[in-house]
Amino acid sequence: MVKKNNKIITLEVLNDSLGNLANMVASGFENTVNKQDFSDFKSGVNKRLGKLEFQVDEVHDILKRFEENDILNLQKRVQILEKAVRSLAANQSSK
Repeated sequence: MVKKNNKIITLEVLNDSLGNLANMVASGFENTVNKQDFSDFKSGVNKRLGKLEFQVDEVHDILKRFEENDILNLQKRVQILEKAVRSLAANQSSK
């Protein structure tokens, strides 16, 4: 027997209390992730990241093409404007 604060606690009560405490602690770990679940999750995330990286690369390539086309269009417009300015200058000088 263990005596505490003038109350007698029997070993049976102590075992029951410790058993209840152990059950409470164990129930806290019921829905935790084990190593296999974590590795499955990690591989799934890696696959998704790979797909996402591929999609980002695709978008980057598309934007690069748009930028190149815009630059080419601007160069063509500048050439057209240069020709227009030259022809206007030629018309002005001939008058």
